[in-house]
Amino acid sequence: MEMLGAVLELAKIILAPIRDCCNYHRHVDEHMINLRDRWQDLNGQKSDIESRMRAQLRPGKTPKLEVTAWIQHVERMNNEIQAIESEAEEVKCFLRARIGKHALKKKLEADELYQRGGAFTVSLVVDPPVSNGEEFPTTKLIGKSTTERVKEEILAYVLGNGVGKIGVYGMGGIGKSTIMEHINNHLLKDKKNFDSVIWVTMSKSSNVLELQNAIAHKLALDLAKSEYKRERAAKIKEELEKRKSMC
Repeated sequence: MEMLGAVLELAKIILAPIRDCCNYHRHVDEHMINLRDRWQDLNGQKSDIESRMRAQLRPGKTPKLEVTAWIQHVERMNNEIQAIESEAEEVKCFLRARIGKHALKKKLEADELYQRGGAFTVSLVVDPPVSNGEEFPTTKLIGKSTTERVKEEILAYVLGNGVGKIGVYGMGGIGKSTIMEHINNHLLKDKKNFDSVIWVTMSKSSNVLELQNAIAHKLALDLAKSEYKRERAAKIKEELEKRKSMC
């Protein structure tokens, strides 16, 4: 009896691959149809996701890495399925089992990719890292020089409550820009009083729209579809409030 049982087990081991091979051969056409259907679904899903991603890409935003990797997997899957299609057209009758096996395996992989793509239901992009400003390389102000005293005076006004606008004027080359760069760097470190510090350079002939564009650029904010000053100002304010809540 033990010998008979061993023979039966051996027969199962030997016959199982043969049985699978026959099933692949018999159902090759069905496997290919199922694979083509899922292939079409997968590429339709890919087109929809790429369209959504393009619509969400704004200045400074980047695609999520998992979305980019998924698209690359789908493109690689396309190449592999095309290879199976080409092989199916040329293969001899006795090799149909191999085509059926490959088609079924690739159909299961495509099912998994399709399910993963279905999980991308919210944002497909990520916002740029929030920066509260840019620090400038500056030379050290020594002792109580005139430049240092002027810097301290301006800082006192900036940190006070009674002044909302400060103008610094004087002849060219006396250090106005240097003073303001030091103040910019100082305010960047003052997280208690300032959420963001925005540095823009404007010419004398600049107008409000150009100033708004310069500020929007620093905020990675797109104002291209906003024509009116008040609307643009509202969007800038909204972006600043958003950054404040993230700090």
